[in-house]
Amino acid sequence: MDRLQTMQIYVQVVDSGSFTQAAEVLQLHRPTITKAVQQLERELGVRLLHRTTRKVSMTTEDGKFYQRCRQLLEDVNDTFSSFTSHAVVPTGRLRLDLPVTLAKSVIIPALPDFQKRYPQIELILGATDQPVDLFDDGIDCVVRLGELKDSSLVARRIGAIPMVTCASPGYLERYGMPKSFEDLDQHRAVNFFTGRERKVVDWAFRVENTTVTLRLRSGIVTNESEALVACGLAGFGLLQGVRPALQPYLDAGLLIQVLADYPAMPKPVSILYPSRSYLAPKVRVFIDWLTELLDQQHLAGSDC
Repeated sequence: MDRLQTMQIYVQVVDSGSFTQAAEVLQLHRPTITKAVQQLERELGVRLLHRTTRKVSMTTEDGKFYQRCRQLLEDVNDTFSSFTSHAVVPTGRLRLDLPVTLAKSVIIPALPDFQKRYPQIELILGATDQPVDLFDDGIDCVVRLGELKDSSLVARRIGAIPMVTCASPGYLERYGMPKSFEDLDQHRAVNFFTGRERKVVDWAFRVENTTVTLRLRSGIVTNESEALVACGLAGFGLLQGVRPALQPYLDAGLLIQVLADYPAMPKPVSILYPSRSYLAPKVRVFIDWLTELLDQQHLAGSDC
């Protein structure tokens, strides 16, 4: 039995949680399944699975090995699919990681459309505003906002999302309505920081045909986008955020737009995936779908 086949059997055992069920799915004899897993354990010199009379579960050492095996098997399938001469229906598990507010306000509400178009793709969705490791975490692609650092990953800008500058009524009652950049010296901001170095993200405004970036004095700083909104609603300072996420609060009067004569610059949206000589069909169709979605959002927010 070759190594690729033993990996396929092992992954199916983990997914099924049972040697017997894995044998049924793969249409193999139960002893063949057991032998394949034992072969892997001997080769690696570690115990990969806890076995009981009722179920099978992964050991501590097993987690990363399972993720690597699954990713490798999917890569093999994607490689063959990408070189077939006929049109391929995208299939398989698509592991995504998205920014929190973009996921909740824009992407997740529209995902039923993606699922309708590609019913054979199973979505596995993570949402975080912090860096992730695509290889260790077994993620197919990551969507991120703003300017990106150089990395070994392929980074492709796919659009932009409208932004808005605003504040709570209570904050504006205490500190006044800013009408120019000079007024900002008298104000505080809810700022966002990223990465281990805790770098604070600059604010960006469109002034005629140029971009002006500013670093406002912090009333509070956070690295989580929902906390960012909550701090703005609580009156900690001026807030610049994703318009689709803030629009319900603007409509309800819980936030008020400020500096309307200096609109916030749209935030770049990029997708990152491992550097390869081909792009898996399931990733390709997601990129195309998300690009289309962002085009619609940008047009809808073009007045900001």
